[in-house]
Amino acid sequence: MRPVNTLPTNQPQLMIESDPTRPGSRCVSIRNLGPDLMAFLRSCQETARLLQTMLRVRVIGVERPGDDDLPDVFGLHEVVETGVRFIPHFPFEPGVHFCAIFDPRQLDRPERSEVLTLEFSLPRDRRPTRTGVTRVFPSCDSLPENLLRFYVCFPNAMQRGGAQEHITLLGPDGRPAPDVLYSPPVELWDRSMRYLTILLDPGRIKRGVGPNRALGPPLKVGQEYTLAIGSGMVDSAGRRVESFYKSFRVTEAVREPILLRQWMMLTPSTKSHQPVELMFPRPLDWALLGQSVAMESEHGELIDGQISIDQGESRWSFTPQSHWASGPYRIRVARGLEDVCGNSLLGAFDRPLRSAADLAREVGGSDSISFYL
Repeated sequence: MRPVNTLPTNQPQLMIESDPTRPGSRCVSIRNLGPDLMAFLRSCQETARLLQTMLRVRVIGVERPGDDDLPDVFGLHEVVETGVRFIPHFPFEPGVHFCAIFDPRQLDRPERSEVLTLEFSLPRDRRPTRTGVTRVFPSCDSLPENLLRFYVCFPNAMQRGGAQEHITLLGPDGRPAPDVLYSPPVELWDRSMRYLTILLDPGRIKRGVGPNRALGPPLKVGQEYTLAIGSGMVDSAGRRVESFYKSFRVTEAVREPILLRQWMMLTPSTKSHQPVELMFPRPLDWALLGQSVAMESEHGELIDGQISIDQGESRWSFTPQSHWASGPYRIRVARGLEDVCGNSLLGAFDRPLRSAADLAREVGGSDSISFYL
């Protein structure tokens, strides 16, 4: 880790600190910004946009080939007592080289400081220990017959390859259920290589197509299955994964669109940090739920805060970074949001082919829920 050039203690300083939300993890902070600038950031209506452009963290290299042209790190900006903090959405990966940049030049203010940069890399854990699966979604123990996908979450970046060989779905007899999991040409990892999508065969889920007619649905109502993740998968540090099993019982298929009017909402008190809560009549897709629902002001500006998803992916909550002010708010919901069966706001997954116009609406459209404090 390379420190910033030595500065007087009363000058802005860019540093790596402990992440207050995750013990053992790190965040980036800029300290000693001065009382006038801090007062401006706390009162500015565009603080969220300013912080995202003033304090950025970029990936500048990885200790393994094939990771060129990596994007900025996604995370949350917070105004703290004497500065600003950046908390990455996922902990900084050991062995990856990052560059933090603080650039206040866009502020037309006399107390603005010079551009500061800090390159850093967290050391890898070289011990030949094992790692494990952290979560599997959907997290419920009862899942519908037309379940579309699983998400398998790992604590560290994983090596590509091996998922098809080491991840199986065991049937009621304890043996691998044949032709149930879909084998894509390329494993479906996210950019961090920590989250793997496992699809059940869509051709067997969608009624009326060849695989469904020939083999029937991949899961049978009333039966118990187990998603088994074997110990052959390896993370980027060479650690093997401990075996992991998720058992669930199959319930009736769900073939209905998501209806916002069926959602329940709990609103907070003004001048509080209480969360807004949405409760759904059935579990929604974990990954899409974290990306497809956003809190906005009456003018359509995103509000900074923390999203939480729990109760078997049937509850979404949003805790703001700042206190709630009285006035109107809007929760924007992308129409591409799905439940665990692939049903969206536009219709059921198991429906006739859509026209080009319908597909365009599904990709770009959204609905909203308004409330007033």
